[in-house]
Amino acid sequence: MLKTVGIILLVLLGALLLMASRQPDTFSIERSVVIAAPAETIYPKIADLHQWSPWSPYEKLDPQMKKVFNGTPGAAGASYYWSGNSKAGEGTMTVRELMPPSKITMQLDMLKPIEGHNVIEFNLEPADAGTRVTWAMRGANPLLSKVIGLFMNMDTMIGKDFEDGLASLKTQAEAK
Repeated sequence: MLKTVGIILLVLLGALLLMASRQPDTFSIERSVVIAAPAETIYPKIADLHQWSPWSPYEKLDPQMKKVFNGTPGAAGASYYWSGNSKAGEGTMTVRELMPPSKITMQLDMLKPIEGHNVIEFNLEPADAGTRVTWAMRGANPLLSKVIGLFMNMDTMIGKDFEDGLASLKTQAEAK
């Protein structure tokens, strides 16, 4: 009986790993919003990591989060280290490329709760009613992420955070 249960568990584990291995090797998540403000108003709120507190959904995960800023605010090479509770985790975000007022590229290095190294990109483009701001993240999809992805829709989860953040950024940028 115990041998049969063991064999069944091994077969199920094998099937799970096979399904996970067939998932894409990379991922991309993206959300956009139109903000009734010029790109020049919105851009500094993203490019300067010190200005993320009022709009970033991740800042709200742990009000006691430890934060350390390095480098010149709003310049390439500026970084932001945080360490917080189990929801906020621990990691570093580094500004890699700035193309004012249309594009910001950052490196996100998560250490906890799950290690990950991803590229974050913000694009600001003219739109009929102001500026279309797109928040995107892309990176490798390692086996652990593939397994998690079988049970949780990461695009929906992270996309919801991006939507919340963009809505808060919209409120901040449109405030008179």
